[in-house]
Amino acid sequence: MKTFHHIIAAVDFTPSCRAALHEAVRRALLDGSQITAVHVMDEFLVKELKVALSIDEATVRKEWLAKLRRFVDESDVAADLVNTEVRVGHPFLELVQACATHSADLLVMGARGSKDEQGRIGTIAAKCVRKAPVDVLIVRKSQHGPFQHVVACVDFSENSAKAVQFALHVADQDKAGLDCLHVYQSAVTMALDYGGFATPLPPMETDDQALAAMQAELDAFLEPFTRKTGTLAVKHLIKESPNIREAIQEQVSQSQADLVVLGTRGKSGLRELLIGTTAEKILQHAPCSILAVKPDDFVTPAGTTA
Repeated sequence: MKTFHHIIAAVDFTPSCRAALHEAVRRALLDGSQITAVHVMDEFLVKELKVALSIDEATVRKEWLAKLRRFVDESDVAADLVNTEVRVGHPFLELVQACATHSADLLVMGARGSKDEQGRIGTIAAKCVRKAPVDVLIVRKSQHGPFQHVVACVDFSENSAKAVQFALHVADQDKAGLDCLHVYQSAVTMALDYGGFATPLPPMETDDQALAAMQAELDAFLEPFTRKTGTLAVKHLIKESPNIREAIQEQVSQSQADLVVLGTRGKSGLRELLIGTTAEKILQHAPCSILAVKPDDFVTPAGTTA
């Protein structure tokens, strides 16, 4: 079962990032992985501090590294396990570079919603989910301790298989319930999603037959991963809905899930779970933490800055 080897915890000194640091350290302890807390300073701020305080950049970095160290020490975590690092530059680029430098396989960040839309995640966190080359865990400020219930999104793609394995790993470690959910869109529901405008459809299976076939496909897809789950409670769920995001959010609400695990690229086609469409909407609107799992061949687009 997949484990993490080096975790980067992004720190911006907000309450949200403190929750993220707690979760990053907890995961590191469970997996026996290394952990580095990284704070990225804006270049403009560094320049202003150099002028205002008549000091050089090395001194600025040293002072902020001490501030970061205090933050970690005062966060009620196993601080002796946490390495600290201060970088200067664009937050996204520097976090990506930190992941590369340390060969990290997980980036943990606070959700940090805006003042006007508290449920929405911050711009940098959203960008890291879309474009960072490692798996990204976005932690809500309300998250404390082990996850209680996990929802894994399944679209039968290779990457959703990877997401299921991560979800199983987290659920097993945290003794959490796990729902493996596939949202089924029949031709009728897809037509409804388009406002009822659709060309005449040929005769097809009844709803019961289609759902039974889809349930069998989901069971077969999950069987290699769930055959040795022991006492872990895993549900194989099919929901029929014209709107994937709403169906996932409904399941999150019904199960009171505090973590959603999803792949950032789904199978090809109009109804894919792809960052920029369905998955990003889930990311922005889910009331819980999100673990975004990247494909093995994911590469950060060149020249990406904002």
